[in-house]
Amino acid sequence: MAHEIGPLLKELREAEELTQARLYQNVLSRRQAIRLEAGETDIKAEHLLTVLDRLDMALPEFQYRLQKRQPQVAPPTPQTAMLDTVAAKLNTWLDADMTPGEVRAMENFALGRPFFTVNQIKTLMTIAARLPWDAYDRLTKKLAAQLADMADMPGVQRLRYTLYFNKTMFSLLGGLPDIALRLVPQAQALASDRMDDQIMLQFLQRMAETLVTKDPAAVYTATEGLITHLRGLGLAIMADSLIDNRRHMLSSVNLHPRWTPAELGAAARLFAIVPWELKKDRQGYLAKFPGLLAALAAAGQPLSAYRDVY
Repeated sequence: MAHEIGPLLKELREAEELTQARLYQNVLSRRQAIRLEAGETDIKAEHLLTVLDRLDMALPEFQYRLQKRQPQVAPPTPQTAMLDTVAAKLNTWLDADMTPGEVRAMENFALGRPFFTVNQIKTLMTIAARLPWDAYDRLTKKLAAQLADMADMPGVQRLRYTLYFNKTMFSLLGGLPDIALRLVPQAQALASDRMDDQIMLQFLQRMAETLVTKDPAAVYTATEGLITHLRGLGLAIMADSLIDNRRHMLSSVNLHPRWTPAELGAAARLFAIVPWELKKDRQGYLAKFPGLLAALAAAGQPLSAYRDVY
């Protein structure tokens, strides 16, 4: 019911031949008005009363009209349906295969719109990592501006944190530790007190600070304590993820000296739980991990032999 308020206000505004600028003057920004009337956001009670006064309508009448109104659900467009498919696939595994059509739909949607609804932003934050860095950078700056404009909306702070956290992570995975160093404080300012937030931010900060020194030993020393702590808490998958991300980040700046037994073990356990049905060429995918196949060949063992190595 709450998300029907905006669409009803739009109907009443158009019936009165009022522009959004006039009806919502000094109440909502242009973006907030667009999102409200699209049914993506709510409106504060005091703001609603101001708007109803401008429409010359009492609150009881508005409530009556709201109860009688039938929700209008627009059918999904082909592009929206494809984006939902892509998001579901990448939510399952970020490295899942994507068809050329899915890639085109993702890029066209992400770069061709002036603004996005909250639901669209959530979808984009899932699929954005598969964009080229320049496109990803432009998109995330646009999303950051839109989210900052609606910072007082419930749930938006978490979205802003996730946006900056993800961008910090992808900067490091993409070999850009200098950019990551500038992003960490923005993520920290929006983080919650949750233990996983704090541990992950410490990991990213330590990775960024040590990668710029170009000293692999310093990277391992700075992060090993966090990984050991996670294992002590029983968070084995999270610990393995940090080991694999650290290895990837080192490789991205050509600082990964060799595959350690712990890295082979983490990869073996992570690969054991990924949905391989979303990847057509498993061997080709493994070949994209620098040095992995050579390390296995030198050891004379398959990756699965390392599942119990920590």
